[in-house]
Parts: sequence; structure tokens; C-alpha cells
Amino acid sequence: MPPGEAGTAMILRALENIQATMCAMKKEVSDMKEAQRYLSNQVLGLQNRNKKFFTRLRDVPLEIIAQIFAWIPVRTVLHFRRLSKTIYQCLMTTQFAVLNMQTADFLKGLEDRVDRTWFHLPEPYQTVYANAMSGQLKIVTSKIGYTETKALPESITRLTAVEEIQLACGKLTGSIPDGIGALQNLTNLDLRLNKLTGPLPSSLNVLVALQTLYLTGNQLCGEFPALPNLHALQSLFIDGNRFTGPIPTVFGSPHTLLDLSVSCNRFSAIPATIGHLSNLVELTMCDNPFAHEIPSAIWTLTELTLLEMKNCKLSGSFAGIGNLQQLECLDACNNQFSGELPFREIQSMENLVHLHLIGNQMSGGEMLDMTGTKLYTMCVDPDIQMNHVVGEKEYYCTSRHTAEDT
Repeated sequence: MPPGEAGTAMILRALENIQATMCAMKKEVSDMKEAQRYLSNQVLGLQNRNKKFFTRLRDVPLEIIAQIFAWIPVRTVLHFRRLSKTIYQCLMTTQFAVLNMQTADFLKGLEDRVDRTWFHLPEPYQTVYANAMSGQLKIVTSKIGYTETKALPESITRLTAVEEIQLACGKLTGSIPDGIGALQNLTNLDLRLNKLTGPLPSSLNVLVALQTLYLTGNQLCGEFPALPNLHALQSLFIDGNRFTGPIPTVFGSPHTLLDLSVSCNRFSAIPATIGHLSNLVELTMCDNPFAHEIPSAIWTLTELTLLEMKNCKLSGSFAGIGNLQQLECLDACNNQFSGELPFREIQSMENLVHLHLIGNQMSGGEMLDMTGTKLYTMCVDPDIQMNHVVGEKEYYCTSRHTAEDT
């Protein structure tokens, strides 16, 4: 046989062998799937639908039960818990969770983020999963069902490699576990719009990599803890909770904080140390019962573009507001500010677009000429606007204020 034909024959034989091997593998896979279907049908056939538990299997050794059910995928194996008390007890053990997750390849393909199934698993499964993924999981982002409440799993504290936890709008209940301080790589913690309760754990102070903390819209309470070890924190949103005491101003690097939102809480004071947050861009602290004079340190926050503090029973004057040359929006409605409006200072604020001061006790003072400025909306008491404000256009308030405004 010529050399060329011999080579071709060898290639053909090799291809035939490969094809035969592939056919054999496909048959094995098909046989395994058929066996699994048969097993599932056989197990389901044992169920007595007229009773909560079917007890005929109670004498089967747990080792055999474990081996039988271990091959059923995690997402469906728990459906068999009601077959009998014995099976229920077996499937709920940590030992079975380890075996089942390994056998059914639950972890396959989950390289860097949590699977949403995790939140609906029993605690032993959550713990086994967290232990298995502790060194590689980087992101926890999952939408829990909107109709079912779930506790924030304690085992989340075992995910020591995690960098982001994004669990907004999940109906999470319970408290934030104190062990969360173990997540030393965490940069973003987002637990907004859940049903979390209780005080914040002191271990938040050891999350040295944390840059953003979002806790808006929960039922957290107590005094907000000092965070002297958080040097990287840039954004703190804790509005819509039940925090008390002074608003938080103690951070590892106060000048690093850019956004602070503490509205709709029960804070009782704005400390003078607010001035330490020298690079704040946005500060919102509406609807808190401060009931004291506004600290002059507020007027030293020269990077502010947004300052909202309506409905806080604040008193004092606005002398010094002209320092806030970057300010675009000021909302101080429904307080107890008094004295003349510092119109010259306000007129010097070239970036001011929205000014809301209605519902205070201020008088007019000098004439405010806003001709040629960026001012778009102005809410002040009618007599002040009528007698002390001039401009090239009418200013209409587009904000929604309470009945106290009028």
C-alpha cells in the first residue's frame, strides 16, 4: 500500500475509534439519566399523600438513604423531605448536605458569585456551601422572592473572599450578624429596603476595605457606632431607620466621605464634628428631631452641592451660607430658622438652582436680585418673595412640602 494511503487509513481508523468512544460515553450518560429518573419515580411512588409523613421507610439504614438521595440535585432533593420522618432527619443533616453537594455538582460553574438557591436552602446546606466557596466567592448578589421573607444567613460571614454583598429589596429579616467583621475584603455592603432589625454590630468597624454602606429602608435602631477604622468609606446611606443619638461623624478618614444620608431617623443632634467631613458633596438629614441651633460648622462644608435638612426643628440663622459656593440645592423648609435672610450671601452663590426655605420664621432684609442667575425654583414665605425678591422670571416651587408650608 502506498505511504499516502497508509496514512489516510490510520486517520480513518483513529476517527472511527473516537466516534465509537463518543457513542459509548453518550450511552453511559443516557443510562445514568435513565437510572436517575427511575430512582426518582420509585421514591415518589413510596409517598403516601394522605399523611404528613410516610413511616414505612423508618427502618432503612440512614447510610443507604443518604446514598440513594445523594444523586438527586440539590434543587429537588429537598422536595422528598415529607416522605418520612427518617428521610427528613437524614436530608437535614450537615453530613448529607456535604455528600449531596459533592455528588450532584451543586458547586459546578459557580466560580465567583452566589446562586440564588442558597437563600432558600436549610441552614446546613447554606453552611456547607459557604465553607466550600469561602476562598473564591467574590460577589453575593441575589434577589430573594418578593413574597417570602428570609433571615440573612449567619453563614454569610464565612465567605471571607467576598468583595460585594448586594442584597437590596429582598425582605431579609433579623439582625446583621456580628461575624460580618470577618469579611476583610468587603468593599460594598448593600442591604437597602429589607426588614432588618436591631442595632448595628460593632464589628462593622473592622471592615477596613469598606467603601460604600447602604442600609436605607430597614428597621435598624440604637446609636450608630463610631467607625474609626474605616478609612476608605466614601458613601453612607442609612436613611429610613430608627437610629438615635447624634448623626455619625466619626470615621477613620473623615475627608474621604463624599455622601452622607441620614434622613427619616430619630437622631437628636448634629455634632460640631460635622465640620470634619470636609469633602462632603451631598448631605441629607431631613425628618430628624434635632430641635437645636444649627452648628456653624455646617457652613464650612464648602464642597457641598446638596444640603437637605427640612422638618428638623432646627433654629439659628443662615449667616455664613455664602461659603457654600458649590451648592446647587438647599432645602431647609419647616424649621425654626429666624433673622433676616442673608440675601447678599445667597446672591453670591452662582451655582444655586433650588432654594427651599418656606415654613420658617425669617424676615426679608435687603432686596434679593436673582437676575441672570441659575436659580430655577424658590420656596420662601409669600411676603418675602413678594417684597424682597426680584428677577427676570417667576420662581415656582416644584417640591412637595407638607401642609406646614402654608
